[in-house]
Amino acid sequence: MGQPCCTERDGRALGDMRSQLQPLDARVIQREEVAPGLLRFCFAWRSAKLAPKLLPGEHLKVFAPNLVGEVPGQWCGKADPELGLPLVCRRYTPIASGEAWHDIVVEVITKTRASLDGGKFSRYAQTLDIGDTVSVSGPHGLYSYGGKNRFQRRAPFSGTEEVVSPSHVAMVASGVAVTTVIRLASAIAAESPAFSPPTMWLFLATDSVEAAAPHRKVLEGLVERLGPSRIRLSYTLERQGSSPQARHKSAPQGWPYAVGDLTDLLASAELPPTPSGSGGPSSQRLVLTFGAPATKKLCEDIPRSSGTALWHWNDELDD
Repeated sequence: MGQPCCTERDGRALGDMRSQLQPLDARVIQREEVAPGLLRFCFAWRSAKLAPKLLPGEHLKVFAPNLVGEVPGQWCGKADPELGLPLVCRRYTPIASGEAWHDIVVEVITKTRASLDGGKFSRYAQTLDIGDTVSVSGPHGLYSYGGKNRFQRRAPFSGTEEVVSPSHVAMVASGVAVTTVIRLASAIAAESPAFSPPTMWLFLATDSVEAAAPHRKVLEGLVERLGPSRIRLSYTLERQGSSPQARHKSAPQGWPYAVGDLTDLLASAELPPTPSGSGGPSSQRLVLTFGAPATKKLCEDIPRSSGTALWHWNDELDD
């Protein structure tokens, strides 16, 4: 994940006392380039009591000193909405967690990728080394997986909670948003069949074979362990900035999945069965989208009945 967030408000839902009002320092205990342009960091706290306690799908806010763009008042050629703030922060869903530590993956946005300035937080992340301290707060987010097939979302101010317990859950994501899918899928996979976990249908896209490699390792391991009755994986390699004809050329060596965009993938892949019955809080099919609003828009055309719910995980972030 890695989305901008406000540094001046906490925005917790009422009654959520697991959230820390103020960021606490964590220490970098591991740093690894897991793929070109992707850095994994392990942040550790002095004790388990100080570490943020996250449910699967919730995220951390990681803070960094603000930077000034090459053009005064702008960042990457546009008006800088964070101009004048001493700190900025970005949101990251951990890919793994322990009692006193969390792992996150940061996508490095270089000046080549985003002229003139690159990514604010990724520039800061590139300077971090083992032993450095970072300011982190959490948990944040209105969406989470509560275990035992309970997908939860809270109203941003009242704290009112909606719970859905589907028999099938589809997750649609591209790029770094796949980390949230991995977190949720791993949590569901770890549960006992006695809790009637949903069948997972994953529809994912990447623009880089190398960047997808660490994600594939985890997800293909889940597929091998659980089998098609519990999880189904559909992946596509997007060709950014090229014509439709170029995007649909044959896959490169070592890529066993489709080549195209998410629209093509959703049009051609097998979808979860359409539910029967009246639906309600225990909908039989839940469609989750992650990342950019465009991903949500793609999924709005998936046939939906009264037994289908569509949630966009990034709709109402608790700034």
